[in-house]
Amino acid sequence: MSKIKQPRFKMGAFLSRVHRFLYVLLNGRFVSHQGSVDFLLLTTKGRRTQRKRTVPLLYFTDGVNLCVIGSRGGHPKAPDWVLNIKNDPKVGLQVEGVRREGTARIATGDEREALWPRFVQSYAGYEAYQARTTRRFPIVVIAPSDA
Repeated sequence: MSKIKQPRFKMGAFLSRVHRFLYVLLNGRFVSHQGSVDFLLLTTKGRRTQRKRTVPLLYFTDGVNLCVIGSRGGHPKAPDWVLNIKNDPKVGLQVEGVRREGTARIATGDEREALWPRFVQSYAGYEAYQARTTRRFPIVVIAPSDA
């Protein structure tokens, strides 16, 4: 039985840093949308360092809530930001030029099952990522504080 080769994330990490830098520099202009996909910046507090960590993520809205997914390109381990949310659900958000706070939670059961197809519809690559690992991608639902 052949072992599934896991992707290397050096280029992905670099591109994520560039995207985050441009998002902040341009206040979301030109980099918050790519085709039919929308991006936000999610800030969590590091569970060990207690330092703020910000990552750009694909998202969609579900009512007033924002939904993101912890795919990490099919890596067998969850992204650090998901672990940070489990430790402290208070998050910062930037959608285009608007910054706000929110509370994050991991979707479970029927809610997760209803949200998964929406992610695949937004970006078909999620199915290929899921095929690379046995880890079930956590879908995170963020309730903005001002909603």
